[in-house]
Amino acid sequence: MRVLITSTPGTGHIHPLVPVGTAVQRAGHTVLWATAQQSLPAVQRFGFETRAAGLGVPERNPLLREYAPEMLSLPPRQRRPFAFAGLFAHIAAPVMLHDLAPIAAEFRPDLIVHETAELAAAPLATQLGIPHATVAFSGWLPDDVLAKAVVAARPLWATVGHEVPADLGLTTHAYFHPFSTPLGEAPHGATVHRLRPGLADGAGLLDVPEWIDAAGRDRPLVYATYGTEMGGVAPWPAIIAALGQLDVDAVATLGNVTAPDSFRDVPPNVRVAAYVPQSLLLPRAALVIAHGGSGTMLAAAAYGVPQLLIPGAADQFDNADAVMAAGVGVSLEGPDVNAEATAMAAGRLLVDPVVQANSKGLATMQSELPDADAAVAVLAALVG
Repeated sequence: MRVLITSTPGTGHIHPLVPVGTAVQRAGHTVLWATAQQSLPAVQRFGFETRAAGLGVPERNPLLREYAPEMLSLPPRQRRPFAFAGLFAHIAAPVMLHDLAPIAAEFRPDLIVHETAELAAAPLATQLGIPHATVAFSGWLPDDVLAKAVVAARPLWATVGHEVPADLGLTTHAYFHPFSTPLGEAPHGATVHRLRPGLADGAGLLDVPEWIDAAGRDRPLVYATYGTEMGGVAPWPAIIAALGQLDVDAVATLGNVTAPDSFRDVPPNVRVAAYVPQSLLLPRAALVIAHGGSGTMLAAAAYGVPQLLIPGAADQFDNADAVMAAGVGVSLEGPDVNAEATAMAAGRLLVDPVVQANSKGLATMQSELPDADAAVAVLAALVG
């Protein structure tokens, strides 16, 4: 089986595909991964052959202002329909479809596997007459997001001679849903399969920090992160000040765009770093403070760690709502994002037995979802 994996750039879009791609290769099949040039090194470090295709973030994001100039005047919770349709359907997908055509002609895939936001794979697979599968990175798209994206994708599908499906083609052949029931229902249909998310954090490729064994040994460990790419917009002053008010060990990972030495007067109980693999921190953590990005949210859920979420964009608000509905955390937004409110919410979560019990229960339910090897069986059946 020859499998073409396609993704938009960004850790949150790439990492959910890694366990499936790894399982496909482990089963003896051939994998080629196509994504933007900027993300090729991140994909290659996991052992995949790659081709460059599509727009990078620096090329793509400025074009959103032309597509939806009114978006920034809206409250952050109301921006996702414009951002998803603009970035992924209107801007990124046509370029990706153009770039994928010669790659597919050379590679001759039997199947395309893609993530939710890579919207060129479905029309390409339809044109080629081969199946395709979606590996979702968070919950099903809300109705308003999906409706606006369908309109934006209509010209793209017309170029391959087809009408755009009402679900963007995401569930046509196989759709892998990463949530157990407490986090939200999966879309209905025989092609929908639940999938236990893997954690592709590069832990085996990086040195283990020498201080890690002492973290959380004598008092609770709080892990604060805004992912690898959102750190530049994180309310770090409020978060770090809040951590300084708590009797905890704390680690704040700032990501790729904020230098750890850019903060002065960091409290003595807070360690600031650019990146630490989550699999080293989460088994020791008593609480996660994060932005609600799907990777961190699902990783914390897998380890049974309560979550304090401060969402700012994209699916982060939906993920925060899912966490609250599951009873495994709380969300702060707008004027509540300050040091005092953050410290108070974190302090409550650290001692709340109901949230802690719910978090452990959610971890059990997430662990019972089918793994990537089961996904490979579904993919092979599509081709077979």
